[in-house]
Amino acid sequence: MKQPAFWSKENSWLGYFLSPLGWIYSLITRLRLLRGHPYQPSVPVICIGNINVGGTGKTPVTLALADLFFSAGKQVYFLNHGYKSKLQGILVDLRTHQGGQVSDEALLMATKGPTIVDRNRGRGVAKAESLGADIILMDDGFQNPSVIKTISFLVFDGQRGIGNGYCLPAGPLREPLGQGLKRADAVIIIGPDKTGLTAQIKSLAPDMPILKGHVEPTLALKGVHGIAFAGIGRPEKFFSMLEKEGVTLERKIAYPDHYVYKDEEVEALIKTGLPVFTTAKDAVKIPDRLKAHLTQVDIVFVFDNKKEWLRVLEEWL
Repeated sequence: MKQPAFWSKENSWLGYFLSPLGWIYSLITRLRLLRGHPYQPSVPVICIGNINVGGTGKTPVTLALADLFFSAGKQVYFLNHGYKSKLQGILVDLRTHQGGQVSDEALLMATKGPTIVDRNRGRGVAKAESLGADIILMDDGFQNPSVIKTISFLVFDGQRGIGNGYCLPAGPLREPLGQGLKRADAVIIIGPDKTGLTAQIKSLAPDMPILKGHVEPTLALKGVHGIAFAGIGRPEKFFSMLEKEGVTLERKIAYPDHYVYKDEEVEALIKTGLPVFTTAKDAVKIPDRLKAHLTQVDIVFVFDNKKEWLRVLEEWL
């Protein structure tokens, strides 16, 4: 979904006008968190979540954390709720499962390690336990009360922060910052903090660990002309990164988040004869015969204050 411009404006009259609806949304979230009897896992469950809608960078963080645990000899399982997935309660098999059947995040994580798709987080955690997981990385689910998390990270995009600070539909938040921080064990800020988010967090939770990092491409791209397309939370972020790396983009095509591509759409871009760039998250949904003609730009999350990261995670590494 393309976010309304007023979500990023602090003094937007429209955000203020809609704020009572945001209070209602926040109350519903708080009540939902009080429901039910959460599943108590027997292995650590690490939640990588957010309070913003749209792309904050959870998936690159999840994959980077997995690498830390893999290097420590842990058997890591990913758990994804499978946004728009037709299949549920399954272990992803890249030989048979395709985009539309399971989510793009799940397909991408399955290239790294065993991945379970299940909206029922408790059932998904139990399945991972039965298959021998040492650590379960839960991509999203911060507002889901069905599992007791061992540690919860809140991920923020440093460029956007919390926008105008209102909850849906008045702003981009699922719940107020202060409410979310009460359940978080650490905050992750991706990229430079351009909105004063660090100060906001410290004013509400002075002892909250703030971990930092940035994303970067794995390809050398300088001097290339081409076309880029993406169907992620913030396509413009991908385009800007390419341009920063020295790519001249003749066209930028933004699709809705989690978009399932039609073959003819991709074929039309290939027929231009220009190099065609897309993200790894988009590429996993495209057939191999077409993917071979695309340049997949893998984006990796890089830890900035790594000693602080290791301090927070040392109990499980």
